[in-house]
Amino acid sequence: MRSSLQLQFLKDRYVALPYLTTLVTGVIIVLYLSSLLFDSSLPLSFALNPTAILHGGIHRLVTYPLVHQNFVHMFFNIAALVPVLSSFEEETGTIGTAGCLLLFSVVPGLAYTITALIFSSNLITLGASGWVFTLMAYFSLIDYAVRPSIYVTPSVQIPTWSTPVITLVVIALLLPGSSFLGHVYGLLAGYGYGLGYLNFGKIPQQVILKSEALLLRYNLTKAIPRFISDDSASKHRVVIDTTVDAGVPSGSTSPVLSPTGDAGLGGPSRTFSGQGRPLGS
Repeated sequence: MRSSLQLQFLKDRYVALPYLTTLVTGVIIVLYLSSLLFDSSLPLSFALNPTAILHGGIHRLVTYPLVHQNFVHMFFNIAALVPVLSSFEEETGTIGTAGCLLLFSVVPGLAYTITALIFSSNLITLGASGWVFTLMAYFSLIDYAVRPSIYVTPSVQIPTWSTPVITLVVIALLLPGSSFLGHVYGLLAGYGYGLGYLNFGKIPQQVILKSEALLLRYNLTKAIPRFISDDSASKHRVVIDTTVDAGVPSGSTSPVLSPTGDAGLGGPSRTFSGQGRPLGS
C-alpha cells in the first residue's frame, strides 16, 4: 500500500505534470542540448551578467534560470524544480504561474545585479536553483501556518519557515562554488511573495480571466495539455493567516494552503536543494 502511494506521488510530481512545468522543463533541456550541439557560448549569452545588463543585455534578467553550466547542474536543478513548480502551478494556475516565474526571475536578478555593481563584482550566475529556493521559501510559510515549528531533536525545535535557510547554508557548505547570493535573493523573493510584498508584480485577476476566456473562445484550452485554469486552481486554495504564532513577519496578504492540509506539497518533494553555479569572476 505504501509503495503504491509512493509510486503515485512520483507519477504526480514527475510524470503527469501541468503544462507550464512541462514547458519550462522542456525549454531548459532544449537550451542545454543546443549549447552542446550548436553554440557552446549559449549559456553565457543568457546568464545573469551584471555588466552585460548595463550594455543592453536586459534579457538576461529573464533567461538566466533557463541555462545551466553542465548536465549535472541541469539534472539536479530540474529534479528540484519540477515537484515544487508543479504544485505551485496547480494552486496558482498556468497563466498566473507564468507571471510569477517572470517576477521570481526579475526581482532576485535585479537585486543580484545591483549588489554586484555596488561592490564592483561581475560574478556571472545561471541556473534554476533561484526558482527552487523561491518556491521552497513560499511553501515553508504555508507549512508554518499549519505547523509553526518542527523538532530537529527531541528537545530542539525550529520555526518551519526557517528550513529553506538551513538548506541554503548546507548547500553553501557542500557546494562552495554555488551562487550563495543568488540563492539568498531567491529565498527573499519567496518570503516576500508569501507575505504579500510582491503582489505589485502579479498578473491582475481580470487579465488572467480575460486571457482564459479568449483561449476558451477559440477552444485552445483543450489543445493545451494539462492547462490549469484559475478557476480550477482556486479550488485548491484556502486562505490561512501566517501570524498564528511568533517567529515570522506578517505581510499584507495571507498565503494559500491546500485544503488537504498537506501544505501543497509532501515533505519529500521539498528536500531537493538544487544547484546554482556561477561562471567567471
